[in-house]
Amino acid sequence: MAHTYKLTYFDFPGKGEAIRMILSYGEIPFEDKRIQMGDWPKIKPTTPLGQLPILEVDGKEIPQSTAISRYLASKLNLDGKDLKENLALDVAVETLLDLQKVGVGIKYEQDAAKRAENVEKSKQVLPVYFGKLEEHAKKHNGYIVFDRMSWADILFVCVYEFLVPCVGKEAVSAYPSLQQVLKNVLATKGINKYIKNRPAVEGYDLKQDL
Repeated sequence: MAHTYKLTYFDFPGKGEAIRMILSYGEIPFEDKRIQMGDWPKIKPTTPLGQLPILEVDGKEIPQSTAISRYLASKLNLDGKDLKENLALDVAVETLLDLQKVGVGIKYEQDAAKRAENVEKSKQVLPVYFGKLEEHAKKHNGYIVFDRMSWADILFVCVYEFLVPCVGKEAVSAYPSLQQVLKNVLATKGINKYIKNRPAVEGYDLKQDL
C-alpha cells in the first residue's frame, strides 16, 4: 500500500520549500497544507515542538526541516551512498544554511541602519560562499556535492530564491556553474511542474528561471 504524505507549513517558501521540492522531485503525491500566520497561535500548541514544518507519513508526525529532508532524500537517492559521501553532503547543506542566514539578516532586520550594515557585510561574505560552492559545482558538472543530483542542489535553489530579493540576482549570476545547478534542478520533471503550479511567491519567483 502506498504511503500518505502531508506537509504542514506556512503559505510561503521558508523552511518548507526544500521539502516540497524534494517530494515533487520524487513525484510523490502529498497534501500541501499551507496555514495562515493568523491561525498559527492556535495551531502551535498542537505541534510536537511548537514549530513548523511538520511532515506526516501515514499519520506519524515528523518535525525539523533538515531531518525531514534527509529522510526523504534517503528514499529518493538524493543522499550519499556511504558515510563519507553523506558527510560531504552534510557539510554542503550546513554551508547553504549559513548562506541563507546572510539573507535573513537583511530581509527581517527592522532597523534600517542595521539592515544597510548587513547588506554591506553580505558583499564581503557572499563571494566567499559562492566562490567555494562554484568550485564544487564546476568540479561536479553542475551539481554541488556529487556528479548527480542531491538534496543539497535542491536546497541551493531554495536559498537562491530567498537571497535574490535581498542581494540582487547579479550576486549569483557571476557564477556559471551555480547557474547550471539552478538549471539542472529546475529541469527535473517534478520540480518544474511544482514551480509552474505553486502559489505565487512574494519577492522573487523561480518561475522567472524556468
